[in-house]
Amino acid sequence: MKKIKKIKEKIENNILFRLIKWIIYIVVVLLLIIIIVQKVTNNNLSIGGFRIFMIVSESMKDEYDIGDVLVSKSVPSNEINVGDNITYLGEEGALRGLIITHKVVNKDEREGEVFFTTKGLANYVEDPEISYDQVYGKVIYKFVLLSALAKMMNNQLSYYIIFVLVAMIISIEVMSSMFHTEEDEEEGDGDRGD
Repeated sequence: MKKIKKIKEKIENNILFRLIKWIIYIVVVLLLIIIIVQKVTNNNLSIGGFRIFMIVSESMKDEYDIGDVLVSKSVPSNEINVGDNITYLGEEGALRGLIITHKVVNKDEREGEVFFTTKGLANYVEDPEISYDQVYGKVIYKFVLLSALAKMMNNQLSYYIIFVLVAMIISIEVMSSMFHTEEDEEEGDGDRGD
């Protein structure tokens, strides 16, 4: 029992182990916060002009996969060019009310207003023209780690495996702290010299 306790203490006191453990905790908490914020605000919350979106269709298949987590930034219309990927709110036809991330294929300025035509890479048809006020932002970053986690969460088997692993880690932490407290109390009782 003492040998196991020494090994456990050695592992817990290892800086690399603690660092990895905290990184995992931070990533899990960030993922949960992102999911909750997206659901609660329906992606209408912008923090410093940044928004986080998740790809849910195969329309950008060659560039983004379903489950990829992207960051878009609000930028002036003059910073959006043909070839850029933008995220916008659809207002016409089948796209009404949907948040779309597609590539800009045409940019036009008329009567002081800027309009964009976008198209999904896997789509045969361009999207209806949109005005700049529909644009949430220009895609600036793809989170590789969060994308991998999101994809795993979309797979039902992976979801349950992750859930079980997180539950086991929490259980081990709780049990460890309980037994650690009991061992401390026992050691304290033995030191009194009764």
